[in-house]
Amino acid sequence: MKHVVPVAVGLAAGMAVGFFLGAMVTRHDEPIVVIHNATDETLRSVFFQTDFHPTFIRRIPATEGYSIDELQPHHTSTMRLSSHRPTGFKVNATTAGGKKLSSEKVNVESQGVVFALISSDGIKLQYERLISF
Repeated sequence: MKHVVPVAVGLAAGMAVGFFLGAMVTRHDEPIVVIHNATDETLRSVFFQTDFHPTFIRRIPATEGYSIDELQPHHTSTMRLSSHRPTGFKVNATTAGGKKLSSEKVNVESQGVVFALISSDGIKLQYERLISF
């Protein structure tokens, strides 16, 4: 009987780890965002927003926002968007000195990578669509 508890705990822990790894694998068709701070100062905040295009059933457009605080100079942050539909994507950032930077909006498919380069001149976005076979 004293071996049952460790076995049960081990099984529960294994199931939990398997669940989280499985959830990560099933998110393969969501866009990835790579944001690089090319400035010489810390970005106080980086905020990016998506506007999901309405679906056939739900005609109300939805938005979702993400933020990164204190992005250090010459560092990169990577994040996955929770979107399975095409969306508009825009980035805003605030430098440590209070300067506001903004990007143009780009359209992003449900698969691909958005590269955001934040410099002292502004924010440049580039979207690369991934092709799956």
